[in-house]
Amino acid sequence: MIYIELKEYLLRNGDQKFASFSKTLSNSDYLVLGVKNPVLRSIIKEHKNDIELDPKDFELGKYLEIDFIYFGLSLIRLKDIKEQLQFLLAKIRFAKSWAITDTVSTYLKKISFEDFYAFFKATYRSKYTYERRMAYILALKQYRDERILRILPLITLSEEYMVMMAEAWFLSTLAITYQNEVVDYLKNLDDVVLKRKTISKISDSYRFTSNDKDRFKSLR
Repeated sequence: MIYIELKEYLLRNGDQKFASFSKTLSNSDYLVLGVKNPVLRSIIKEHKNDIELDPKDFELGKYLEIDFIYFGLSLIRLKDIKEQLQFLLAKIRFAKSWAITDTVSTYLKKISFEDFYAFFKATYRSKYTYERRMAYILALKQYRDERILRILPLITLSEEYMVMMAEAWFLSTLAITYQNEVVDYLKNLDDVVLKRKTISKISDSYRFTSNDKDRFKSLR
């Protein structure tokens, strides 16, 4: 399969009702064709070794599904996590939706804390929204490692909704293993919105007891 054939396939198989629904959720100016993620993932898997389907030929920044396949296919073809992180450092800034950052991370190989931390330090202050979000998406994978507490002082409070929500997601996940540390962090947090979003995510999670949730709610 070559790129033009892929694009024509996606155009033929899109569902307009699903496209409208996905467009609302994507929080971007991507055009959405309405092809569901399982289909996109099957394309990536099926064409992992298909040299005719070259990501360099892709028309990027226009269709959500095309960009999804571009990132997934590119990542799955790289041999190790270091190459994958280098690719993300070069390309993820051009993503235009959380649907890219939050899903293509599943194509990453196992990442050590050291490799994650180097990526985080390189991206957490980026001027690019989805490069910054990617930093926190990868942080989610490290929530059991005590060294992850190093990034608490580095969190740069953001007015960008998609970054702030990733920060709240990270903090609520970190609280699973380091509840006291997250409580202390929120007590001293001036950003009321981030505090409320974090507490809201904790309150909605089944991974905390009622007493845990009450403890966090008292910080509002």
